[in-house]
Amino acid sequence: MPQITLYAPNITCDHCIATIRAQAEATPGTRFISGDPNARAFVVDLADGAALDRLGVALAEAGYPLGDAAAARAAAAGEHDARAGADWRPAYRVTRTPAGADVNYACYCGCEAGFALDRAQPNPAPEGCCCGNRILVGRDAAERLAATLDAPATYRVDVQPVTMPWGQPMEVALAVPRDDGQG
Repeated sequence: MPQITLYAPNITCDHCIATIRAQAEATPGTRFISGDPNARAFVVDLADGAALDRLGVALAEAGYPLGDAAAARAAAAGEHDARAGADWRPAYRVTRTPAGADVNYACYCGCEAGFALDRAQPNPAPEGCCCGNRILVGRDAAERLAATLDAPATYRVDVQPVTMPWGQPMEVALAVPRDDGQG
């Protein structure tokens, strides 16, 4: 079989695409080509119909059942829901890594998002989520994050302190696109 575009309505971000890539690479007769979280789609090269069947089962077990394009587009259109309102604040989880720490949160869009802090990088760039959130961790994170936003007034910036695994407090700044008409 040639390359085929498949849809999974549960795709919300690049982390989802990475999971789908891993499942495809582990499925005999399947080669992952590319993925687009905004379209909730990905492209694979399949050896035969049996490979598609195996991939479909593996993806369903991983939480990404295949669906039609219309369902994927409908899911993408509704990803900003009421949970992204002015009252939403993330609860951060900090995990030690060889380079520093991962600062993760469960996003309102349904994905697991966060920031990979590398202590060797003095001025890291913000990282983002599929829904447009931007996150930065470190000294003066809110100020540095705001300086990277094209239109800062269109974001609400949540600032919280977290404690790194080595005991140092750090600032986490999360810029959330405004859905409240104030931007």
